[in-house]
Amino acid sequence: MIAALALALGAAAGAEEGAVKRLKAAEIAGPENAEDAAVLGRPLALALGGDALFVADAQDCAIKVFSKEGRFLRAFGRKGQGPGELSFPSGVAAAGDRVLVADKFNSRVQVFDHDGKPAGAFAVPFLPDKVHALADGAVLVTGNPTGKRKGEAIVHVFDRSGGPRWEGVEAGFSGDPTYDAFRNMILAVPGEGADFYVVFRSGERRVLHFASTGALIGTITVDERHASRPIDLPFKRGKKRLAGFCWAAAFDRGLLYLSAPAPVDGKDLGPGREISVIDAAGVLRAVVALPRPVHRFVVEGQRIFGVDDEGELRIFEVVR
Repeated sequence: MIAALALALGAAAGAEEGAVKRLKAAEIAGPENAEDAAVLGRPLALALGGDALFVADAQDCAIKVFSKEGRFLRAFGRKGQGPGELSFPSGVAAAGDRVLVADKFNSRVQVFDHDGKPAGAFAVPFLPDKVHALADGAVLVTGNPTGKRKGEAIVHVFDRSGGPRWEGVEAGFSGDPTYDAFRNMILAVPGEGADFYVVFRSGERRVLHFASTGALIGTITVDERHASRPIDLPFKRGKKRLAGFCWAAAFDRGLLYLSAPAPVDGKDLGPGREISVIDAAGVLRAVVALPRPVHRFVVEGQRIFGVDDEGELRIFEVVR
């Protein structure tokens, strides 16, 4: 019987203290989308808004829109620099009646309505990676540091009109840009209110919790039972070991969802098949086993919407 994850966790409330609930997610068969525009070339981000799922496709320079059952609805955007045109869209977020897009190589955040009509834009002084909408109307944008200097901020908050509000989370700097690129990879996840979480993909087991003003609300040390995967990688100054901590992350109904990376051929790390469910204290409450790995995902109740290794949209539901 299909059950919401929150209900499944609730059912475990009386279990032995410290026990981790083991859950499975079953894939929901979606409709066959015959339209060429429905094919995802390089999907880099997903966002839920209303009854729709928005996917940023960097290869097609477009936002693909699907129903929550996986039916293709429409696409908007095309390659270019003008209003409504995109160059490597790497992030997407839904904010009420607006859709925000991280238009990476145009160094801006574009705004659309849900039908894809351009509704404005604002420039940013860096290459935006991901964009998120916060509950107070603020816009959270992450960026990849250049690695050329110390002190680069990788998290930025703007007001609704694009005015700068705050920037922070300083990128690490060692002088080896390749190594720094790996250890400065982060995931930003909006919370329930005007707050957000910053998760380091490697090295750190802590999650930073911020208000939209940039004030640090707290630091969450994640349960050791959420698996880290060490890997030795060759860099300019010799091999260095990185502890892969989180491949992708999401937040829903007071819980953080962190997918642990998995080894690939013993030489690299890739997306895993398990998602750790972490509470506000950092305690591992449950592990959800997926039938296939996903590169990125969002969660809504009992459903997990993700993109797999082949760039295919997948929908899963937690089963009791």
